[in-house]
Amino acid sequence: MKHFVGRYVRHCFYNYFFHHHFHHNSQNNSYHNFQNCSHHNSQNCSYNSSPNSSPSSSPNISMAMIFASLSLLFSSSIYSETLPATTTEALSPEQLFMPQDTKYDWLQLTSLELLKGEIKSLYDDKLEFDSDELDTIYIDWEDVKALQSAGIVSIGFIDLSTKTGRLIVQDGNSYLDGEAFDKSQILTIIAGAQSEANYWSSKISLGANLRSGNTKQIDYNAIAKTVRRTTESRFNLDYIGNYSKSDSEEKINNNRINTNFDWFLSKQFYLRPVFAEIYTDKFLNIDYKLTLGSGLGYTIIDNAKTEWNISGGPAYTYTKFDTVEAGEDEDSSSATVVIETVYDTEITSDIDFITSYRVQYGDDNSGGYTHHALATIEIELTDIFDLDLSFIWDHINKPQADSDGEIPKQDDYQFVVGFGIDI
Repeated sequence: MKHFVGRYVRHCFYNYFFHHHFHHNSQNNSYHNFQNCSHHNSQNCSYNSSPNSSPSSSPNISMAMIFASLSLLFSSSIYSETLPATTTEALSPEQLFMPQDTKYDWLQLTSLELLKGEIKSLYDDKLEFDSDELDTIYIDWEDVKALQSAGIVSIGFIDLSTKTGRLIVQDGNSYLDGEAFDKSQILTIIAGAQSEANYWSSKISLGANLRSGNTKQIDYNAIAKTVRRTTESRFNLDYIGNYSKSDSEEKINNNRINTNFDWFLSKQFYLRPVFAEIYTDKFLNIDYKLTLGSGLGYTIIDNAKTEWNISGGPAYTYTKFDTVEAGEDEDSSSATVVIETVYDTEITSDIDFITSYRVQYGDDNSGGYTHHALATIEIELTDIFDLDLSFIWDHINKPQADSDGEIPKQDDYQFVVGFGIDI
């Protein structure tokens, strides 16, 4: 608009200046003066047809100067406003903000890196985020500066309550569907509305050794774990199985199943209404051994890198022996005390160390003091596959003699190399 006005002013200036100054002494001067005066009241017009009239010439030159000034004013203004910018102001990382988005979730780290993708879950102060470019990554909750969900998420709080809604965490403030709350009260986050499938996770690790030639031998082992976890409860189911056969003769055959159910009273304390173990190992002269009990548990450490739990309580143990000497009881039962601890820590972003130790005290007929120890190093190969290195140590203080009077050894050691799959 200003550009148009400027051109219009300059056009008027040139027409006026040439018509009223340079053509003032021409023989057609009276015609031009008449044309100019036709736009004014004829009675007030200072029209003078005399070629030598100076009073008419002086005002015309003054008007020309006014038009010239206006023309220069508009021209300089337009020129300055239409000049292209010679410098571009770059945004600093602190000025980056998460965009409003209904398709992608957004994550900003304390290092000010900004990622788009999909929120998977938050457990044990570890955020699982499926980045659009970096695939699945795990971020310590303390390293999250801002988080924004495009859709609904389910949040479990330290007081064990659960709410769903659209989450925004930014500038130290947290909002769920616009309602403010304290970020430090978040215990878990699950993508989507609450559903049973979101509570379950499983892993299985398999190892095998096949040998042929002078000796035909097959060894295989399996370690599996299934967890169902909500803000209020946790269910664990673990399995360890080993089998070895050489020249058609069994050398190893044992299976162990552990399960427990925990109900959280707070973030640290939990009630364990039931725990159970089933163990079979005919080379230890145990057809099967059943332990059933209940107790309490406490979380010693629970942060982004480490979790350490300890639990225990009274139990009942029943043992059915595989074979016995003549005149000996084929089974045994007794009251026992079970204490268990589980330690899980992150050594690096790709390596985890997990160990569990379970000790049981009973009478001599049930084995006396027994323990089961498992230590595993998990090396992440991909988002799904791991390389697992496990060491297993089983001890029974009072093994029972078989029908031939042979007493099994007290200790069994095993080193297992397995290929783990997260389900």
